[in-house]
Amino acid sequence: MKILASDFDETIYYENDIQKTTQNIEQIRKFISQGNIFCIITGRNYTNLKQLLNKMNIPYSYLICEDGAKIFNNMDYCLDTILLKRDKIEELVLLLEENSWDYYLDDGYNQTNNYDDCVKIVINCTEEKEKQSIVKKIQSKVEVHVYASRTHINIIHKSVNKEKALRRLLNIEELEYNDLYVIGDNDNDYEMLKSFQGAVITKHHQKLDELKKKEFETLKDYIKELMKN
Repeated sequence: MKILASDFDETIYYENDIQKTTQNIEQIRKFISQGNIFCIITGRNYTNLKQLLNKMNIPYSYLICEDGAKIFNNMDYCLDTILLKRDKIEELVLLLEENSWDYYLDDGYNQTNNYDDCVKIVINCTEEKEKQSIVKKIQSKVEVHVYASRTHINIIHKSVNKEKALRRLLNIEELEYNDLYVIGDNDNDYEMLKSFQGAVITKHHQKLDELKKKEFETLKDYIKELMKN
């Protein structure tokens, strides 16, 4: 048995390439049908992700959402959650308001105003230089994990990332570390790709180059490789 943890956007799902997405989904089904475990690991929240999974009929064994803040099994039962601490949220909101940044709080399912049930703060921003400037300012002011994605800046608990979430999942479900493989394309996949055996999508963030991982054009191609062995 193998366990494959895959990033979602631009690895499994391509918004502008339904054919590539469909081919990936077909290969995921074959992988699971042979007794393997498939985990989707993403920065998206549960509600947003589930809408796409249902629409595309994408199978899975586990979902890790919000970059690792929430972990679900295939019955959509939440196995684990790491919240942002109230004191950090209060510090962050002051900073966000002072700078007039467009933001919202996310409880893992939807936008929220509840400081005691928040796993992530999201800042809407698409301009690259501005994103980097905001990230640096937050890092200098508040002790949290903050990074820029394609259209947002994401702020989560300092202990949360995809690598640590996979370790939590393996421990909770008593799965073997040596059975785990990972694949991704963006800089928030860096820690899990560095820590576990795996590969990168050919079109990937330049930060991943230093890991010198084997490259695959699509997730479908990587799954075919895993299933040979």
